[in-house]
Amino acid sequence: MATQSETESLISFELGTHRYLARPIESSNTLETLSDSSDLVTYLHVSKDKALDANALKDWRTSNLANDDVFHVEFLQHIIIGCACSSEVHLTEDTQDLFQEWNTTKITYGPQLDIASGPYYIQKGVIHSVWKVYEDCQLAFLQATWPSSQGDGTYLQTVSSGSHYRGHGIAVPARSYSTKWPSSTEVEGNLDSILRGVRVSVKDNYHISGTRTTLGNCAYLETYPVQEHNAEVVSRLINAGAHIVGKNHLSSLAMMEHPTQGADFQAPFNPRGDGYLLTGGSSGGSAAAVAAYDWLDISICSDTTGSVRIPAFQTGVFGFRPSTGAVSGEGLVNAWPDMDTPAWMGRDLKMFPDVFRILVNTWTPDKDGGLSTEDPIEILYPGDFLPENSEQSRVTEDFLAQITSATGGSFRPISIRDDWRRTAPVKEKDLQQYLYNLTRHGWFYSAYKSFDQFRNDYIEKHGHSPFVTEVVRWYWALGRDVTGEDYLELQSRLAIFRTWFLDQYLQDRPHNTLIAMHIDTVRPKYCDEYPGAGNPDVPGLRATYLSGILQTPELAIPIGQIDYHSRITERIEKIPVAVSLMGAPGTDLDLIEWTLQALKKGGRPTKVKAGKLAF
Repeated sequence: MATQSETESLISFELGTHRYLARPIESSNTLETLSDSSDLVTYLHVSKDKALDANALKDWRTSNLANDDVFHVEFLQHIIIGCACSSEVHLTEDTQDLFQEWNTTKITYGPQLDIASGPYYIQKGVIHSVWKVYEDCQLAFLQATWPSSQGDGTYLQTVSSGSHYRGHGIAVPARSYSTKWPSSTEVEGNLDSILRGVRVSVKDNYHISGTRTTLGNCAYLETYPVQEHNAEVVSRLINAGAHIVGKNHLSSLAMMEHPTQGADFQAPFNPRGDGYLLTGGSSGGSAAAVAAYDWLDISICSDTTGSVRIPAFQTGVFGFRPSTGAVSGEGLVNAWPDMDTPAWMGRDLKMFPDVFRILVNTWTPDKDGGLSTEDPIEILYPGDFLPENSEQSRVTEDFLAQITSATGGSFRPISIRDDWRRTAPVKEKDLQQYLYNLTRHGWFYSAYKSFDQFRNDYIEKHGHSPFVTEVVRWYWALGRDVTGEDYLELQSRLAIFRTWFLDQYLQDRPHNTLIAMHIDTVRPKYCDEYPGAGNPDVPGLRATYLSGILQTPELAIPIGQIDYHSRITERIEKIPVAVSLMGAPGTDLDLIEWTLQALKKGGRPTKVKAGKLAF
């Protein structure tokens, strides 16, 4: 198994304010003619007997380099034309003026090179791939990673630290390494390399071969060795061509905690608004990363009772919880196995269908027809979870009216509690009372029992109990008093409620009905305001529990932003507004693709910005 001790001759350099690392490529890729020099170069792979004129080179730069954030104009000073010798490639006369414009002073031919087009560093004939180092100013990462040079799916911690306060240096490869020129169309349905070049971060409750899993807790980190296998979702991402750039911060042991309650690792900063709002949990690092950094595409996280949807809501990004069981949780450290599922966040919803196709356990193109376009979609809007913010309700209802009008559908209010009172299959007609112990007998019990092995392993290794934060202590203290019979009785109630809900709302028209829900109330929640030492138990049904109970897909959608007066900046700032759409079990891809169509038809953005403002 590879470790960081596999010493590489890394080269660090700077171009203006940009920092880089260069990693040597295998020895077969060398240029003997450049054995005495060090140089920045751009490699261009061309076919034999190719004629290159100025327009072709401009097209290459536009299609391959213009959107590559690793590329810098200084790499153009030396261009290597690959897979050809000088007699096999014809450069037209107009290229000389173009090379002068680009400040290209040297052209070299490398017929034997087996590398992708893009920027490189050459030292003594050895070609090095180029990685740009970004600062983790939001403290969104616990580990920065890159692949082992052995190419065996093992990852290492990167050797470049950030210069920002306690930040990591996150190294990312050139995007042009994954761009084909001339462009080619992939065969429809072919999943090989469908995520080629996509930059992904992973929540640090997944195992990645070659790294240690922290789970946001130093005691857990100290107990277990370097992992020897990748989580299933990580292997699928790597096999599809994605780059894993690091592991994201999470609340301790994946339990919801406020930044003031954390101890081992400082909580990440939310880039939205005044910069001091909560990111939410437990996937707060994942949300902070995709909301802040335009150099990151997707963040893989997990969801139990809202761990993807709440942070997506707080940071104004898209977040998706798949149907329970749709994506393998192998290699994910569970907190509540019955409710846990892999999930993900991103700024661009158009990327989500491909991520789902890669991660889903089984998928074939001809079986997914999308939500029906023949019959109108009806969106049900429960009044059970209405927020305290009236402006948030207005923005949400305007959004629902706009997308249903644009798609020929409709939305109507419902009351889950009233419908249960009228049609419940049990004697207890008060839904709040029927599910009163949902959190205590479900979440807290599982949060305690799931870490029996960890507590035993730590005590055996260190001779005393592990340190855990006050939220974890509360969860464990409450969960310790719940019996196995209490848990099974709750599971029986949830099964009855699940069957009733699906029959009541989704059974007759599963491909034509969606549920729209508020995730939480939009209001400024500051990271320096201690929430108090009260009982964390919240009785009854909450919006963020619903899809986990029903085993349905749910998509958090940023739909706008509203003003608030910041006590930090003492001026008006903007805070994101998001809503969730939930579909019937197994309609995951349908839900994502219908939402994309609805947003486009309704004139709504399918992509949000990185940084202070989502829109």
